[in-house]
Amino acid sequence: MAHNRDEKETLERNVAGEYNTFRVYIHMMKVKRATARDVFKALNMSSPSLAILHLEKLMSIGLIRKNYGSYQIVAKKRIGLLKFFILIGRWFIPRTFFYSIFFFSMMIVFLLFSYENQTLFIPAFVALINALINFYETLSFYRVLP
Repeated sequence: MAHNRDEKETLERNVAGEYNTFRVYIHMMKVKRATARDVFKALNMSSPSLAILHLEKLMSIGLIRKNYGSYQIVAKKRIGLLKFFILIGRWFIPRTFFYSIFFFSMMIVFLLFSYENQTLFIPAFVALINALINFYETLSFYRVLP
C-alpha cells in the first residue's frame, strides 16, 4: 500500500506537476502511438528534442514505451487533472458533464409529470439549477485541461 502511494506521488510530481510532460502524456493517451516529430508538431513545441525529452521522461517512469522509432502508451494512469475526466476514445469528458445530463433529464421528467401534480415545478427548477451548475463546471474543466 505504501509502495502504491509512493508511486502515485512520483507520478503526480513528475508528470502532472510539469506542464509540458503532462501535455505530452495527454496527447499520447489520445493518439495511442506517435513519433517524437508527431508530438512536436501536434503540441507546437519549440523543437523535436524537447518532445524527445518529455517522451523519454514518460518512458523512464513506465507510462510509454519505444517501439521502432515510435512511442506508444503502455499505462493509462489517472493523475492530476485526469482524475476528473473519463477517456472515451480520443475524448476527455469531465465527469460533471454526465451529472449535468442526469439533472437535465430529471428536469424533463419532472416537467412532464407536473401537469398532473403542480408541486413538481419546484424539483424541476432545482434540477435545472443543478444541471446549469454542472454544465458550467464542465466548461471550466475544459478550459483548465492543456
